[in-house]
Amino acid sequence: MQTRPHDARRTLAIGRWTMALALAALAASGLVAYGFAEHFSLPAQIAAHLLIPVAAGLLKLGYVVRLASHHALGNFAAG
Repeated sequence: MQTRPHDARRTLAIGRWTMALALAALAASGLVAYGFAEHFSLPAQIAAHLLIPVAAGLLKLGYVVRLASHHALGNFAAG
């Protein structure tokens, strides 16, 4: 199936945004869970600990989407 360049560029933007938001969530949850844990309640710390692997998974998913869109655009050197 042929992919239109417009769709691949849109998918590339989605992948980049997913990575950026996941990285921000990963950093924030790491700070809540470990960096400033004494300033947060136990439920907030638990939520932050649970968010860490979820954010890491979203980061990886965004990276795969980004790679797939680069491949669709013909940029095989992207990594």
